[in-house]
Amino acid sequence: MKYAYSSKATTKCDVYSFGVVLMELITGKKPVEAEFGENKNIIYWVSTKVETKEGAIEVLDKQVSGLFRDEMIKVLRIAIRCTCGTPALRPTMSEVVQLLIEADPRKFDYCQSSNKTEETANITKPKNPYDL
Repeated sequence: MKYAYSSKATTKCDVYSFGVVLMELITGKKPVEAEFGENKNIIYWVSTKVETKEGAIEVLDKQVSGLFRDEMIKVLRIAIRCTCGTPALRPTMSEVVQLLIEADPRKFDYCQSSNKTEETANITKPKNPYDL
């Protein structure tokens, strides 16, 4: 938002914009939609919903949230931090990257039930955590 008023780009503006993109991905919504209300945007809409756990789940894109609901909630929290109204309270992009790595659903493949046999675990576990 600051860029729109001052024409001065900052890293905190970049973090804010990235937060908006994360919200779009998590909710499946555009930054501005009629359902948010007149002169309201995705940030306002999300902020009004996440006051309760049910509301936070309600904002998640239903086409994706089934298997990855917990991870999507984590990413939603990151997006909310990125779009904080006070730029000084926004995380750095390095912090955002670290938070997203921690929210990665693929890492849980390695932590799942320890009672799997090694043979079964090798079938389901990728050799490289970044292989899909």
